[in-house]
Order: sequence, then C-alpha cells, then structure tokens
Amino acid sequence: MQPDLNYCVVPAKCVTNNGRIISTDLVYCNENEVHHEHPHPPPGNPPSSIEKFITKTKTIKPYKVVPTKNGTVGFLVETNLPFSQGQPISCSILDNESNFFNGIVFDYDKEIGFLSIGSIENVTGNFNNSVVYNISLISFDPEVVKLKERMDLLYQYLFQIDLKTVPNYNPISEQLQFFEKKVYYLILYLFDYDVRLKPNYQLTEEYLSTQLTNIYTDFFDVDLTMCLCFNPNGTEYIMNSFKKRLYQLYLYLFSINLEQSPWFNPNTINN
Repeated sequence: MQPDLNYCVVPAKCVTNNGRIISTDLVYCNENEVHHEHPHPPPGNPPSSIEKFITKTKTIKPYKVVPTKNGTVGFLVETNLPFSQGQPISCSILDNESNFFNGIVFDYDKEIGFLSIGSIENVTGNFNNSVVYNISLISFDPEVVKLKERMDLLYQYLFQIDLKTVPNYNPISEQLQFFEKKVYYLILYLFDYDVRLKPNYQLTEEYLSTQLTNIYTDFFDVDLTMCLCFNPNGTEYIMNSFKKRLYQLYLYLFSINLEQSPWFNPNTINN
C-alpha cells in the first residue's frame, strides 16, 4: 500500500534530527523538529512537511459493541488515516488492553472516518460497557505467527482446548474451579454440609487448602503444614502441594485416582 500524503505506514516513528524517538503512536510531529526516519522519503512527501505516523489510533467516542467470531463492528475514528481493505487490525479497550479482539478492515471512509471491521476473531475479555477503543494495525511478524501456532498446539495437547473457539480459556482458573468442586464434594460426603454456604467461603486455593488441612487434622490428627512427610496411603510421596494432598485423600478414601477419573463424585452412584 502506498501511503497517502503526509502519512507513513506501520511500523514508523517520529524522530528528531538528532535521532531521538518521540513516539510510535498516532501523533503529529513538529515540522521544524522532525524528519522521516527513512533516508529517502516517498514521492510527494517533502521532508519539511508535517507528517502523520500511525501505529495506533482510537475511537472518537465510547462504543458498546458485542464482538462475535466472524462478526463485524463499526467505529468512527479520525479522517484521512491510511487504512485500506484487508489490513489486519486489533481493537482493545482503552486503559484495559487485556480486553481485545482482532479482525480485518472491511472498509474505511476517509471523508467521515467510519471504519468497518469484519472477520472478527480472538474475542478476549468483557465487553459489557460503553468504552473508547484503541485501534491498532497489526504488522506481520513470522516469529509471532509461529509462536501463536505453537501455543495453539500446546493448549490442544495439554488441555484439549481450541483457543480459536475458546480464546478466554485460563488453565489456572479452570484448575482452581476443578479443585473447588472436589473439595466441595468431599466435605458434602464426609460432613453432610455445603461449604459454599459458609459466610467466609472464598474461591481461592488458600481457603480450599485450609479446608483440606482441617480434614487431615480431623481424620488423621496431623497438621500438614508442619508435617509434609505424612501420607495416608503409607507411601513416601511428599505432600508439598494442595493438589497432592487432595488427590492422595481421594485415593485413600475412595481408591480413586483423580488423574484417571476426574469426573468422580462420591455423592452419586453413577461414577
């Protein structure tokens, strides 16, 4: 794509005459202080003209959108930006860039600044509010593409998760929810009460670990925080993690290996 007059395509920088980088975002650079970083500026772009360099812009006003995979959205942005059909683009919430989605430029009206984005993918985060969005062109980096492909394969292998379908998947929170469910089942089975109804209940590993430690104290008269060598199954398996303590207790009480039978629930007969 040939840049418009007074524009530079990604990646570009505003630099002073002594080489100091001013910005890599969308800015106007002072014509007396700044020159294009390339030694031979494109035809029609005299070095003394005011140049606009783009890596990122933002929506003119807040928008409430519901991005969906393969869907479309539209925003008003600045006019006369060097967007063109087919460019990969990323939209993230201003000051909260962990909430984002990617897509392709479908159309851009340079006269009014309306940007249409389609082929949406990688929808990540919460989009319930009316917010200003950062709009960023995505420069192609083969190493980043390769890394993404490897991460996709890794998640498929370890968690049987397709990140294209479930981009928000977090293995840490998923594991915590799994542990919570097993502690809940255990306390319901042993003491016939719902731990989730306790006033101080928290969905944290620290809270669940305390509940598990109390079970070990009640049944085996041992404080696991002081004696990591204790194992109810009589093995030398060091109990130095919450997962090990939980799994060994299920093995002792129900002869169940949770690695092999993660769906097991002692409160039901259909296991």
